[in-house]
Amino acid sequence: MADWLNKFKDVFKKGKPLAESLHALLDPADPRVAIRPLGGDWLCPFTGMRLETPDWDGSSKTVLKSPTITEHLLKQPELQKLGSNSQMKTWNELMKITLFIRFDNCENYKASNEKGEWVCPYCLEETGIILINWDGSTSPMELFRQETDRHFDKCPEYQQDSLSAKSLQEMKNQGGERGRIFKLLKTDPRFQLADGAGSWFCPFSERVIPGLNIKREAWDAPLQNKIVDYLLGPDCPGKYSQWKVERSVDELKATIVKNASMKPI
Repeated sequence: MADWLNKFKDVFKKGKPLAESLHALLDPADPRVAIRPLGGDWLCPFTGMRLETPDWDGSSKTVLKSPTITEHLLKQPELQKLGSNSQMKTWNELMKITLFIRFDNCENYKASNEKGEWVCPYCLEETGIILINWDGSTSPMELFRQETDRHFDKCPEYQQDSLSAKSLQEMKNQGGERGRIFKLLKTDPRFQLADGAGSWFCPFSERVIPGLNIKREAWDAPLQNKIVDYLLGPDCPGKYSQWKVERSVDELKATIVKNASMKPI
């Protein structure tokens, strides 16, 4: 009797056969089903294995249309055993695997400044974490990864979207001094002012800048790049004050109104 009960429990635990369960297990609304660590691959949310998937378009709705993915899933002993009761790894577990893969393969995850400090590809902060030692050697990877994990735990940009790191070109455009100015544009309202026609107002020269219009262009990277180009250029005195604006938002708004009233009609 005991053997019969044990067999019954085993059958009950298995649930539906795996082939019948895959569509329910890989819910397209679950972000874990469509993780692409390197862009042309797939991270199995059950095993944590990375597969090359040239036959998959990257959509969570088409995962099971890929023979590569389906064949992989159907061959996994643990999934065969549990069927519809199979459980995915947690999001944090999958992100740690993704980071391991990216640190091993992606140059933007191994960027450093002139001091050898690692630059985060999400927030672009020069973190103080040493990647390249003074003699040109690389820091021990185990210790380095422990420190970067601690950074990611408190990095707002990583926490907001852990899959969308910036490319090397974006890091070059937005890193260092340029990156600090980009952050000011996004966080300091004094860098987001304009006159009635939408012309952007420079908080350092206290004048509107022709060609930079926040009504005609969306407030996103292309326009912000143009504004940063101006701020770093010879016509802006901001660098002489270390990019510190002395006036308040209200004072700058009053200056905009005053300047507008002084224009000839």
